[in-house]
Amino acid sequence: MIKNSVIALVTVAALAGVAAPAMAGTSLTETSDNDFDAAYVLTQVQDKGINASAVEEWGDYIVASVTDANGKQTLVYLTPVTLDVVNL
Repeated sequence: MIKNSVIALVTVAALAGVAAPAMAGTSLTETSDNDFDAAYVLTQVQDKGINASAVEEWGDYIVASVTDANGKQTLVYLTPVTLDVVNL
């Protein structure tokens, strides 16, 4: 009886040790930077009339690389939800 209990406890402990690292990896690594779709956001920014050639996340904002009518490239900061221009 004691022998079976010890085997059962060792098995449970071994399974818990394998499951714990797997659960820890999914809770912290699957956050905001894994779901940013730059191609989709770029299309949405261009649909708003902004002549952007690239976009990326920058803190709480979206940064768009924009070329003006004179060919000068600048960075424009946008809100991530509405893609409105932010004046910093």
